[in-house]
Amino acid sequence: MSKQNNVTLLAERQVRPNPLFDPKALAKFVAENDDLIFAKVDRQAMWLFPSGQLVQSNKENNQKRRVCHYYIKYYFRYIGMKNVLKIEQENPHVFNNLVTKGAGVVNLVPETMAALKGDDQDLTEQQKQFLRVNKYKLYSYVKNHPITAKYLAKAAKI
Repeated sequence: MSKQNNVTLLAERQVRPNPLFDPKALAKFVAENDDLIFAKVDRQAMWLFPSGQLVQSNKENNQKRRVCHYYIKYYFRYIGMKNVLKIEQENPHVFNNLVTKGAGVVNLVPETMAALKGDDQDLTEQQKQFLRVNKYKLYSYVKNHPITAKYLAKAAKI
């Protein structure tokens, strides 16, 4: 499938919040990565997805856990976006917009009870409930832009 076809397919999802979130892709991403598991305890989670699923590092060592935070870029391969590694290197703002506004991921820092999101990120009810019940404080770390076909086509050219 060509890049344009992938971009077009992804853009067709733009009618809903978090158009780059795919539960099946998330399951496959976690299953195929030895360093990640679905979290059972919220104090270990590093990502909160729109479905309410939590993902954590499979490593006990804090140093390795920090490195695992960067693995989110590999999720995008499972939804057909092969150039995200390049996007992350060349335009971190676009990358963080894809993570927050596109995939709907909230970055969790359990040690400080901080939840990092985009300024215009569409949080699901599951995410809002989790953050409220667990008393996380929300912080915006990226200015969001709508995920449109034009935006994805521009990102594909990076």
